[in-house]
Amino acid sequence: MADFLNLSEAQLIQFFQNLATKLAVHEATLVSVVAADVTQADANVITVTNSLNSVNSIREDAKEYTQVKDILLYAPLGTALPTTPTATAWPALDPITDIAGIFAWTRALANRIKADSAYTPAIGADLGIVGTGTAPGTDVPVLKGKALTGYQIEAGWNKAGHQGVKFQSQRAGETVWTDIGTDMSPPFVDNRAPLVANTPEERRFRAAYVDDDLVTTGWSDTLVVTAQG
Repeated sequence: MADFLNLSEAQLIQFFQNLATKLAVHEATLVSVVAADVTQADANVITVTNSLNSVNSIREDAKEYTQVKDILLYAPLGTALPTTPTATAWPALDPITDIAGIFAWTRALANRIKADSAYTPAIGADLGIVGTGTAPGTDVPVLKGKALTGYQIEAGWNKAGHQGVKFQSQRAGETVWTDIGTDMSPPFVDNRAPLVANTPEERRFRAAYVDDDLVTTGWSDTLVVTAQG
């Protein structure tokens, strides 16, 4: 049975909202749940929502600013000036009332609830703490890439129920794979400068799925893209 927290980012926000609402309802029935748990669950909703939305806003801003930078630096003479990008107002991440390790806290709470003498499968389903379906499979990621301006490569990948992917790369004549980052939301953008300035270079990529910070599958087929100015 799948981990009940193995969800997309949008589903995670819905999960924590539901958990906080329903935990307040079932607190009176479950001996193991106290008022502090309900308070923490409410705080977790804000933290999870702001954390995910902040990072997504930063990613989108980075893409927009990168596009403007590429036009300003690398476009042919005569290209129209781009529109000045406007930074998103990112949600604040205030740690004063929050805890680190919200997923670990939630799993511990779920285990405590499931051991409660008053627990029923219906309560578990209502709280959303019962895994459904099947766990992510062992299939490897499928990569699709394209060259952007400024020697950048955009590598798309499919989530397939996993949390993220680890990327490795080889460039030009390299024969050893090098870790270049873990991506939690496609696409992945490789913005390294070329090994030889102002020179196109072949870049090879492979990726493996990551869950709870551990590589959980084999490596994908190699994606080959030529980076150009």
